[in-house]
Amino acid sequence: MATLSYTQETMPESSEEFQRQLAEAIANSNPIDDLLELAAELRGFEEKYEMASDEFYRKYKAGVLSEELQHCMEWASFYRMYSKTRRAIENALVRAAVYPAIEAALPSQEKVQAEREMVAV
Repeated sequence: MATLSYTQETMPESSEEFQRQLAEAIANSNPIDDLLELAAELRGFEEKYEMASDEFYRKYKAGVLSEELQHCMEWASFYRMYSKTRRAIENALVRAAVYPAIEAALPSQEKVQAEREMVAV
């Protein structure tokens, strides 16, 4: 995941410099790598608490976990990030698979314009 960390010596000198560094970090990030990192974090919680993340999250949202687990906001945050990242990747894959087929099936703008002109005559 895109992360930036600073010390007193490496702190950006302006908000513009920070925004540039942030944009660069985001541009260089890879959602597949992010997903794998998040999955590894979730596995750590699952092993520690002997519960699947999806089960944990359902119970967390319902408020029916033990006191210790009900305060595992970090696990819940990782699960939400994992779910969001996975959905974004799935959506991108569907768009990549479906849109070219749709575009190929649609008439080109030139064809549409020629057909309009023929109908107008």
